[in-house]
Amino acid sequence: MFTEKTHKEDMPVHLLKKIMQARKMFKDKGIKKSGYNQFQKFSYYELKDIIPEAIEICLELNIATQFTYEYNRYVLRVYDLDNLEEIEFSMPGKELPNEGNVNNQLQNIGKVQTYTRRYLYMQFLDITENDVVDASKPKKSYKYPIS
Repeated sequence: MFTEKTHKEDMPVHLLKKIMQARKMFKDKGIKKSGYNQFQKFSYYELKDIIPEAIEICLELNIATQFTYEYNRYVLRVYDLDNLEEIEFSMPGKELPNEGNVNNQLQNIGKVQTYTRRYLYMQFLDITENDVVDASKPKKSYKYPIS
């Protein structure tokens, strides 16, 4: 339940206000999606579309971000450097198997981190994408039997 006490003592209200400002600033920039999935025929934001703009916005609002992997989850922490508040966005994670050579293992870790960072920054900046699953056509039509 949201109470005045909770609002004043437990909620990072200054940071939440800055996050809302950051979301509006990102939206107002009109960033175009540079990624394209040729198999499913849709465009998407790549990390390179998000990070440079996020850095500029964070510097302007005096907030900072930190991406980590801890306790089987990926975390993007956002810090308000003026008011010493923080909030986190997270996703579940898991250990990757140690299969193949070291280069392949590192590349797999890098792929997971890249995708996870992209999704966490999308949460932070409230970036929306078209819902590919709902927008896709069914592969096979199904006829319901008449009762």
